[in-house]
Amino acid sequence: MVETLSMRQKTYLLLGVALLGYSASSNANITSASWGDDNDGAVVCSGWGSSGIGTSSADLTMTGVQNSAPGHMVGWVDTDSTSDPTLGLYSSVDNDTSLTWTSYAVNVYMNAPFTVLANSPQVTTPGDWNPSGVTYGLSSNPQFPGDYEASFVFASGTPITPGGELDFQYAIHFGSSLDYSFAQEMIPMGEVSQVPEPSDLALVSGLVFGGFQLVKRLRNKV
Repeated sequence: MVETLSMRQKTYLLLGVALLGYSASSNANITSASWGDDNDGAVVCSGWGSSGIGTSSADLTMTGVQNSAPGHMVGWVDTDSTSDPTLGLYSSVDNDTSLTWTSYAVNVYMNAPFTVLANSPQVTTPGDWNPSGVTYGLSSNPQFPGDYEASFVFASGTPITPGGELDFQYAIHFGSSLDYSFAQEMIPMGEVSQVPEPSDLALVSGLVFGGFQLVKRLRNKV
């Protein structure tokens, strides 16, 4: 005897197929992620952490000091599918330079296309710093050749003097692979807070040069 499905059974079957399709197309879970400084001494990471690993929206945090520019945090992410997870990046950086910071540029590099989530770039300390818009392009940085790049600048209300702290955050959305590499480039800009000792002149020159390089790269993107 041939059994036929009732209208209700057909409805449940179609709903089940739709739910399976939604599950298959849902965002990837981040199975592992890590980052750290690149050992050049410009930024020294004293600690890092993660949360949300195993979900589609994970976070990485870091605390450290910035001694010169540009500084870098480099990392990697693994996912269980290619479908667009989100990674939040949170940085707490102490000013150990001879500059009083009045702006701070962040360049993000990744080996796959990505976007910075709208309204995610923020400074929490000091509370009166604001981000610029995000610009996108392909990296001209020889350290990250061929990577995709996003850039934005935090501008100050309250200057950050040597010994002060900058806490900032943003989130990136990416896809198309199961493993990714990324880097966060950090370039403080400002004014010399005091007449530097001869041993500090090279540091100040490096910070100024880093600012010039940032402006050059931003102009090349326009």
